[in-house]
Amino acid sequence: MTPVTDSRPLTLERVSPRVIVALGPVEAGRAASNATVVVGDDATLVADTMVSPQLMRPVKAEAERLGGRPVRYVFNTHGDPDHLLGNVLFDEAVVIAHEAVADILSDAERRRSYQDRLGPDSEFTLRAPDQTFAKTHELDLGGVIAKATYVGPAHSVADSLLWLAEERVLVAADVVFNGLFPLIRDDLANWMAALTLALELEPAVVVPGHGPVGDTDTLRWQRDILKAIESSVKDQYAAGVPLETARAAPVPPELATLPLASERWPGAVRGVYHVLDGVSSSA
Repeated sequence: MTPVTDSRPLTLERVSPRVIVALGPVEAGRAASNATVVVGDDATLVADTMVSPQLMRPVKAEAERLGGRPVRYVFNTHGDPDHLLGNVLFDEAVVIAHEAVADILSDAERRRSYQDRLGPDSEFTLRAPDQTFAKTHELDLGGVIAKATYVGPAHSVADSLLWLAEERVLVAADVVFNGLFPLIRDDLANWMAALTLALELEPAVVVPGHGPVGDTDTLRWQRDILKAIESSVKDQYAAGVPLETARAAPVPPELATLPLASERWPGAVRGVYHVLDGVSSSA
């Protein structure tokens, strides 16, 4: 897998007859989040709404042009702000997400933080989900069914996959960071299980949360990266290396070439140590 290095603006890419992906801008190896537009016979859905209303506006306009109507559904794959701050543009849509997203946005401090990212004098008010689900949720868009499946906690507590069987397109969101060092905060075991489930679907197209569109090889690559991170950190843990010492150690050479590796390595170490501490205490 080629690391994300080239800078580029927001880019629209058709990945199947009914699906357009808005690839977030890339600057200095940092890829902004992606959004996906699904145009059914009866309704249009947008999965994830990027990091700001300003960035999302041209994507919304394209979704409306392609469908010839307002967007009916917005689906948030998880609760990170860079995937849902554009929700504010979709007054006519129903916003759907896992119940953990609603929990995140019900926290007063978190809401203030997200609202601040919209701007202190913003015309917009943070938009939380209108409908939530616990395990799975299906939407019939006409000619294509969008099926959401909760797979968290993985990258985050609220991760969901969105499967478009008729198009063979999987919106994997932040379960996949294509060409980037992943942001590890929660449960690697669940994350790998989510990737196994994704592989069983045999998608032709995989839309990552960040980075270029991929396929099943991208899922395998992400799983291998997570395994390499886990193995390296486990070795330090087993050797009794203190957490802060391990966090300060250099990124292993096989991972160091990935964009954001140095920035995200300490968090990855902390996440794996946290899981291993939990396993040790329950053994």
